[in-house]
Amino acid sequence: MKNINPLGFFDEHLLLEKLSKLKDPLVKLASHIDWNIFKPILDETVNKPKISNAGRPRFNHIMMFKILILQSLYNLSDSPFNTLS
Repeated sequence: MKNINPLGFFDEHLLLEKLSKLKDPLVKLASHIDWNIFKPILDETVNKPKISNAGRPRFNHIMMFKILILQSLYNLSDSPFNTLS
């Protein structure tokens, strides 16, 4: 499906400002946690020697860690088989 209203140049910045004014918990979480302290641990556990250069590059480890935290906090799942009953 084609995106009818693509984001403009400043839309993301304005959206973040609006969320900050509403005291969004994600903005508060980002301001209180130094995510870089987890980088050495994540690099150690995730980095495996690459056998070949085929395939897409890996996602940022810190971003994926944040996604796991958010899934836990908001009881989210990435399973396509989850349905609401």
